[in-house]
Amino acid sequence: MTERLTVEFTPAEGAVIRVLGVVERRGYVLRGLSMKEKADTASLVIDVEPREASRRVPVLAQQLARLVDVRSVSLAARDAGSLA
Repeated sequence: MTERLTVEFTPAEGAVIRVLGVVERRGYVLRGLSMKEKADTASLVIDVEPREASRRVPVLAQQLARLVDVRSVSLAARDAGSLA
């Protein structure tokens, strides 16, 4: 099942790469990506799907929240039929 994470962060050098690197290294497939940026904040919306059923997206959200420049991470469940 694909799930959507919204990552609010400070737009700094390497911030997006750090987020996407954690997603990949923790065993998730990136299914969608969009980003909005303002002067002092940015929002990255990513749709992810675990490579294995044992992977839990809330754990990924906690790992992302620990990254430098990340302000918050929120999770919203999505079903496969609602992907754009």
